[in-house]
Amino acid sequence: MVRPIFESAVAGLNQASGRFERSAAQVTRLAGAHSAAESAATVNISAEARGHAPTQDNESNATLEGAIVDTRIAKYQFIANLRVLQTGEEMERDLVKSLKR
Repeated sequence: MVRPIFESAVAGLNQASGRFERSAAQVTRLAGAHSAAESAATVNISAEARGHAPTQDNESNATLEGAIVDTRIAKYQFIANLRVLQTGEEMERDLVKSLKR
């Protein structure tokens, strides 16, 4: 009965951890990109070339601000899943107590 709760929480923790890692890597990449972009040459990209650009996933907006927000979301996902683990442990403890009676 309690096992699916633990499995769900662990899966959520893994997902939050992965999201945080991707977002943190993007923050690092984008934070360093601004100084390089300032000294870069200007390039014109045709509308046809823009049409073939890969789409970004929902986790980030390909901006530094979006990546920072994603790290914050991952933090709260992680906290929420830790609370699920805690609640599952409490439920298990109460279930064991009630079975002993």
